Amino acid sequence: MFSLSKSLAPLRHKNYRMLFIAFVISMLGDGVWLVALPWVAMELGGNSSDLAMVVGAEAVGLISCVLIGGALADRYPRKAVIGWSYVAALAALATLAVIHVTGQLQIWQLVGAALVLGAAAAISGPASDAFTPDLLPEKDLHAANALESIVRSLAVRMVGPALGGLLISLVDSFSIIVLNAVSFGIAAACIATITPLPSSAGQAGADGAEDAEGTPVPYREALRYLFNERWLWVLIVWSGLVLLLQSGPRQILLPFVIHNDLNGGPRDYGMLIATTGIAAVVASFLIGSRKLPRDYPRWMLLAWTAGAAPLALMVFVPSFWILLPMGAMYGFFSTVGNVYWSTLVQTSVPNAVRGRVISIDWLGSLALVPLSAVLAGVSTNHTFVVWLFVLGGVLPVLLTLFTLRWVDLRVLRTDASPEEAVQPAAAELAPATQPLP
Repeated sequence: MFSLSKSLAPLRHKNYRMLFIAFVISMLGDGVWLVALPWVAMELGGNSSDLAMVVGAEAVGLISCVLIGGALADRYPRKAVIGWSYVAALAALATLAVIHVTGQLQIWQLVGAALVLGAAAAISGPASDAFTPDLLPEKDLHAANALESIVRSLAVRMVGPALGGLLISLVDSFSIIVLNAVSFGIAAACIATITPLPSSAGQAGADGAEDAEGTPVPYREALRYLFNERWLWVLIVWSGLVLLLQSGPRQILLPFVIHNDLNGGPRDYGMLIATTGIAAVVASFLIGSRKLPRDYPRWMLLAWTAGAAPLALMVFVPSFWILLPMGAMYGFFSTVGNVYWSTLVQTSVPNAVRGRVISIDWLGSLALVPLSAVLAGVSTNHTFVVWLFVLGGVLPVLLTLFTLRWVDLRVLRTDASPEEAVQPAAAELAPATQPLP
């Protein structure tokens, strides 16, 4: 049964509430910037190639700095890592605004700012995910991840782009740059008010993440821990392979399928994206208000698979309206899997390596998306496109069957107390903290 009080329980904690407000503001800023950026580039006389350079620069910043972000989150106070990454984004946008006032703003400067913004996101993202368990009791982590999923769906897919479209029609590009800079400033101010409790596991909120003896864990030992935990690296590889199979067909080929095969247009594609976002919000509300299932790691993998499978049928549908329930299915079940995954990592990975594990997970997601786009653009042959959709929907199912057979997710004790639940992971880290031979 739906319980609003359970869904909002994490916001009772002042420290997490400030982190959440910063997250909301930054997500809204991202949604606005996503829509406004092409118009800013066009005002500077840029073409599609120039815009591609700007977007590509942000992706380069993300991919090149995400592992650094994880290392910083485990080595230094996570509050400081998040706060200073917001300040860096603020500085980049403020510099753009100043140059804009002088009338000297050029595309290459926009590219440089995009690179900084991507790097800032790569550093703040893993740190924020790793910081959440330092600010909340374990029983509220599931609801917190669901809340953040709701905000991400609303801000990036709906409210943010709609607000960006409205603002760009009412004000000039200078105002958009300033507003985005202000959003990062407010987010940084929110982070500055957080006062992590001294009892936070590993003192990550105050002193950086350390092992049981108070020694920072080297990156190579974090990698050793990761590869010693079969369930962890297998699921990271699983999700990376599924993104490789699915992101290109969904983001690049599906609009052409709607246009060429179903006689649809931009409004139809927008309706499909909105349907996906609404289903994601509904899923987040539902699972955030319910107690975690005892075997939720298994349900997580099955939910991801249920969200991926409809892609195999999308290229065969006779009507656009049949795509809508398929999009809703993807939005609903992929969100369920993502929320469960965040909770699983936050509760099962030791604090001393949590930031780096999260950053490796991010890298696995980010690095393969451009390759998926390349595969989607290899050929416009209809048979090739059909096979990409079919394989994108069928192979995740086969990967899931293999994973369930090879990895026993039941070993993750999700019915234990918070102390007992963390104990196995901490014990696994102990041998890895010894010097390498």
